[in-house]
Amino acid sequence: MLERRDYPRFSTSIKVLELSTVKTGWTTNVSLGGCFIKKSKEFNTVPLTSRLTLKFDIPGVNDLVVVFGKVKHRGEQEEGFGIQFQEVNKKSAYYLGRFIGNFL
Repeated sequence: MLERRDYPRFSTSIKVLELSTVKTGWTTNVSLGGCFIKKSKEFNTVPLTSRLTLKFDIPGVNDLVVVFGKVKHRGEQEEGFGIQFQEVNKKSAYYLGRFIGNFL
């Protein structure tokens, strides 16, 4: 199967909070273009194409890291939700990029 992502994803567990519903979850991977949030007690049903406002709890970062995204797919082998980032402000992009840079 041909990879369709614009950015490589890195396996990591980051705590995320969906700000409008106050649901907490954990990523299984993250990139500059999106992430995968694993299904949990709180993150159990999220309709496709739902728009989410996610706050990331990045280790060592005290500033607010928020992205706006959309549910693009449900995991096939892994239970959860693939999120495509739609809007990321410069400060949040910087912190995400710095965090992802730790994997390179």
